[in-house]
Amino acid sequence: MGRLALDRHCETDAMGKKILVIDDDTLISKMIDLCLTKRGHSVSVSCSGVDAVKYLVEETPDSVVLDIRLPDCEGWFIAALLDELRGAGKVPVIVTSVLEPDRRKVAQFQPYAYIQKPFDMGRLVQTVESSLRQYLGNPEEGTEAS
Repeated sequence: MGRLALDRHCETDAMGKKILVIDDDTLISKMIDLCLTKRGHSVSVSCSGVDAVKYLVEETPDSVVLDIRLPDCEGWFIAALLDELRGAGKVPVIVTSVLEPDRRKVAQFQPYAYIQKPFDMGRLVQTVESSLRQYLGNPEEGTEAS
């Protein structure tokens, strides 16, 4: 994706939320970080399950972008841990993977979205911000808090 095309998907819209990106592909995680940071979010990147667990024990992100194929564990393990740690305070998870969705796992963990790689960066950014509006409520964006 060229620089101009990347910038078009990253125009500033400061919502200022904490996003955790868990992906071992450094190019993908850097692109997601760049786009979400340009949109005003605070982005943390974990390249392994161990790093993600350390982060989640200490911090509560507003949304998580989670790759299923990690070098040291399956992403669904992280989704289960997140559910365990946060209980009723559910954090929206956007799953990304080169794999076809495992319908059983998707039904079990109910991620906000499942996006197959390669994905359109604009679509991912829109999905993350949609998850934030839905779960955190943002009347300025036209979503009613329930």
